[in-house]
Amino acid sequence: MLNFSFTFPSNVIFGAGVFQSLGEEVAKFGKTALLVEQAGPLEPGFARGVALMEAAGVKVTELSGVESNPRLSKVEEGIKIVKEQNIEVVVAIGGGSTIDTAKAISVGAADEEDGDVWDFFADTRNIKKVLPVVAVSTISATGAETSCHCVVTNNRSEDHTQWKKWAIHNTIVCPKTAFIDPELLVSVPNRLTAAGMADTISHIIEGYFDGVGGNPISDAIGEGIVRTVLDNDGVLQDLGNIDMRSQIAWASTLAMGGIQDCGRLNAGWPAHWIQHAVGALTDSSHGEGLAVINPAWLDFVNEKNPEKFVRFADKVLEIERPGGISDVAYGQMGLDELRARFKKWGLPSTLKELGVTKDMFPTLIQNIMNNNESFQFTEKQIEQVLERCYE
Repeated sequence: MLNFSFTFPSNVIFGAGVFQSLGEEVAKFGKTALLVEQAGPLEPGFARGVALMEAAGVKVTELSGVESNPRLSKVEEGIKIVKEQNIEVVVAIGGGSTIDTAKAISVGAADEEDGDVWDFFADTRNIKKVLPVVAVSTISATGAETSCHCVVTNNRSEDHTQWKKWAIHNTIVCPKTAFIDPELLVSVPNRLTAAGMADTISHIIEGYFDGVGGNPISDAIGEGIVRTVLDNDGVLQDLGNIDMRSQIAWASTLAMGGIQDCGRLNAGWPAHWIQHAVGALTDSSHGEGLAVINPAWLDFVNEKNPEKFVRFADKVLEIERPGGISDVAYGQMGLDELRARFKKWGLPSTLKELGVTKDMFPTLIQNIMNNNESFQFTEKQIEQVLERCYE
């Protein structure tokens, strides 16, 4: 086991009905709040959130129009509002896009140099302070409500192919408080729920299979999180099931909390970085992209290091191993089962379904190679993954 440092700075308020205490929690951080919103099934929750905060004496300004693959332009709009109105706390009600927008606003609004917020994504300046963020999770997916990550798409260029979807990784951006109320999740439609489940699984298996070092405790935690998602996929036929929603919600939060990677060096997030390039170019769903890309990437990892895939097929997917089969072949059975599960959930299985065309490959490869993230790809590796999951 490698040495590690583990921090979980967010206060989590979890359970059915806990949203009701939003106002009093926000009031702990200030009397003026910016509420960041994304259109969708939770729109009625915004009015309720405003009412709860106003009842606690908090003046609320709303920022609507957040999009999937959140845009830098919306972040800059929020920063301007916060500075002009001297707002003290940023509140997000939504999924990863909304919460990441709120995080980025909190970084830029607290910047005493009054510089370009993109500098922090490009890693040319260090974050010194942030405004407090209170996050209300309305979809089980990214784990953004407690994570140290913040992903934003730079849409300044008129040429869409030049857009960059980059990330901040710093515990300073973790929300001060995270509300996870399964009653808020029941209105999330089938496909969004499934995409979130695929995202949660990806957060575990990228480090689980690609990590260096590791320990049985971390592996067991990761395996338990994936099994929890798979065991509760009946929620897709019973969207109002509060117990299943609760199980998946907590699994999603833990999957991005970092505890499953303690004791190993995570080599990077290869499927995520490929999806970030695909998402920036096609504006396609993050979770759906991971459902396509992750199995294709892991095909190659299995060929190099099948031992972990054998464990996964046995311990997590509980696939009976035929006699005389090689480790690589048994590991591949596990990956094929994962693909089949994603397809059963109604998720896409090819890049073509995400809007990718073959003529986009050179741009995608270039954008992935120029990403500011740590995973060391070769152009050939990326091309092989794209080809494998194209159609």
